[in-house]
Amino acid sequence: MARILSFYIPLAILFFSMSAAVCCAQETDEKPKSLSDPLTEEEKAITTDTYVPPDQLVRKAFEAPPNAKQLSSRLVWIDREKQRVYADGFVTMRDGPLEMFACPVGTKEHEAIVATIAKSSELHTALLAIGAQPGTPVSYVPNFVPATGQRIRVWICYFDKAGQFKAVDARRWVQKNGTEKGMDSDWVFAGSGFWKDPSSGREYYRADSGDMICVSNFSTAMLDIPVASSADANNLLYIPFTKRIPERGTPVRLVFVPIPIPTDQPEATPKVDADKPPAKEILTKKK
Repeated sequence: MARILSFYIPLAILFFSMSAAVCCAQETDEKPKSLSDPLTEEEKAITTDTYVPPDQLVRKAFEAPPNAKQLSSRLVWIDREKQRVYADGFVTMRDGPLEMFACPVGTKEHEAIVATIAKSSELHTALLAIGAQPGTPVSYVPNFVPATGQRIRVWICYFDKAGQFKAVDARRWVQKNGTEKGMDSDWVFAGSGFWKDPSSGREYYRADSGDMICVSNFSTAMLDIPVASSADANNLLYIPFTKRIPERGTPVRLVFVPIPIPTDQPEATPKVDADKPPAKEILTKKK
């Protein structure tokens, strides 16, 4: 008897379930909706948020700077007359361990304040094109020797939430750890270097891996600071100056200006004031 019941009871449950489904379908008189069916007016009115990567937003943010020559499709320009390099990017981090001020997109955004669309090698080329003089990266053996090279002023230009143009010395976004002071050291054009793959013989610019504008010393840095600054997470000299940095994703334009090197012939020194903030004309929103 138990074996008979175990056979018929599931059949009975299945029968009543199917009957209930048929009754419900008859009562509602509705057909199941197919993915191929057109959207109703109500469904069309429903909006959904679509994520757009910050680097795509940057490409749509600004017009090219006036009187500048584009060197790369990755948003790099030079103005030889004003001795400037322009590069577009976005705010990628406002609070956290800081090892570089800026890095190329897709590299070290988790420890940099700004990510640029351009590669470090493209900015290196651009700086050479306006006459900037590279030096040497930091070395540690046998003793610590800081990075050398022409000093470079870096400006950050952007529009704040109110739509007002801002031009800020990039050092103001970098805070000396344990103080309320910004970074006062200039960056120098250390120049990074190249690494050759022994298997293919291909050369790679070392700073393309992320070390574009550093605040911790790296022998791979394109721009570095000429003072000792540890990359040890427990002994970082600098942190982001969070309250001075706009929200993540904010499009920005970096402006690199080599600081003239004093010479015995003042008339030969470029007439460039690296300490003068760029005017708002260099940044126009795309329509």
